[in-house]
Amino acid sequence: MKICFVLPHFYPYVGGGERIFYDMVKGLLKRGHEIRVLARNVGEEYMGHKTVEGMEVYYFPWKSLFGHPIVPAKDIEEHVAWCDIVHASIFTPAFPASRLARKYKKPSVLTVHEVRGPKWFWVEDFIHATGFYLYEQFVCRQPFDVYHAVSQATRRDILAYCGKHKNVVCVYNAVNEMDTSIAEKSSLNLRDYFGLGDTQRIFLYYGRPGQTKGLDVYQEAIRLLQTRGVDLSDIRFCFILGAEPAGLRRKFINSIHKYGLDDKVLIRDSLRREDLCRCILQADYVVVPSVTEGFGLSALEACQMGKKIISSTGGALTEVVYGDCLFFENRNSKALADRLQSVIEKGDAAFDHVPQRSFPYEEMVDGIENIYKTFIN
Repeated sequence: MKICFVLPHFYPYVGGGERIFYDMVKGLLKRGHEIRVLARNVGEEYMGHKTVEGMEVYYFPWKSLFGHPIVPAKDIEEHVAWCDIVHASIFTPAFPASRLARKYKKPSVLTVHEVRGPKWFWVEDFIHATGFYLYEQFVCRQPFDVYHAVSQATRRDILAYCGKHKNVVCVYNAVNEMDTSIAEKSSLNLRDYFGLGDTQRIFLYYGRPGQTKGLDVYQEAIRLLQTRGVDLSDIRFCFILGAEPAGLRRKFINSIHKYGLDDKVLIRDSLRREDLCRCILQADYVVVPSVTEGFGLSALEACQMGKKIISSTGGALTEVVYGDCLFFENRNSKALADRLQSVIEKGDAAFDHVPQRSFPYEEMVDGIENIYKTFIN
């Protein structure tokens, strides 16, 4: 089969979605398919037609709006005409890819990492939420033949918010077992990084301070623990936070100051992957308070490192998290405070055990290939 991928970004752009498509394309190439990948350029080095690790990639100087490239139909038309199947990714590539697929009568697939629907109003002000909601509805109602959801939670949301008539197939993202040996390349010590001694127990959060990451829920839960009089003398809530979105990072830090939590809540900058891996391994617990998660890759990686997880029930987290876990009701600060208090008072005995889960590459490639075969058959 000749497959044309129309993507916002691709290798060497760093991101969870880009990583998934990289693995998908590599796996399909090994099975003899012809593939062209169309994506926005990555600097001057990755511009125009390139052969990247055996993959035929066409990088275009697409302009960007709110971090999403604007995809001109003229750039992708000849490639859509060439292929047997068009495979696009949400968001901005969806409309031109769908329109041209219909023009040339080519089967089409849209990969949907996450659909928020009315959940936009959980995390944005009314004006922005309305705009994002309407644009998401426009994208997810384009007439693709198959909608590929990366989790059952995303599949349910597509059907609930974007029309029950759609053909939605769940194929999980592929995730390698975490290679913790990468941490051996780092000499960083988590306790030194946060200025702690050997006696404190560390609840670790790491990642972006995005609207959907639940930091406000977590901060309120910590404040509730303090008002309850829970003994936090040997407890520290440590955050390794990305720099962006800068405004949300400042807002979180200001709220910590406002409620006088500075001695219990410690915030540091993001780290290189090997340093972060080492820090995760050294933490006592990992907290994942996310409000929405299309898949939950970072939470899954913490599970693969054998960490005890305190997680919300947001999105697909209950599908991917395993090992020693405690779940709390999504967006419920009191429920999270109850879980944290239980761990503080009971230690490891507070956790439930969820059997191990795996998401092998071959299963993902099988699933995507089977979607394509329905058109050929």
